[in-house]
Amino acid sequence: STLEDFNRAKPYLSHMGKNIIHCGGLGAGQIAKICNNMLLAITMIGVAETMNLGVKLGMDPKLLANILNTSSGRCWSSDSYNPCPGVLSNVPSSKNYEGGFNNKLMAKDTKLAVNAANDANATVILGAIAQQLYSLLSNTVGYEKKDFSSIYRWLNESNN
Repeated sequence: STLEDFNRAKPYLSHMGKNIIHCGGLGAGQIAKICNNMLLAITMIGVAETMNLGVKLGMDPKLLANILNTSSGRCWSSDSYNPCPGVLSNVPSSKNYEGGFNNKLMAKDTKLAVNAANDANATVILGAIAQQLYSLLSNTVGYEKKDFSSIYRWLNESNN
């Protein structure tokens, strides 16, 4: 949309989120969304694997999260939405992965990103792996409607 159109809509959009950014012409917002969600999927998988490994090696999950969040591994998936139950109290992982952004939606968004990457001849190796994992998770009984951070539980269960 034009900047003028954006400025007219901004007061209404501000009810949907706190960071309202004009992305440019038609479709630019969708590009930003699928790129952001692809990165979110990748970082969530990384944090889930890291927390799973640390816990299985005997590390206290809250201590490990604290170390990650004061080190180079810090990201939104670790400090604001940690997938390990009990690390943060008001996130889906501490509520049996209820609420939040479900696995089917993450599978859809990562598929959109991978398809767009293919159309643009862009390499998204980790994005494609994330898409495969979330597609699998969204088709696993009991995980379809769980929050996308439930990848932590799924990884933990797949090791047993």
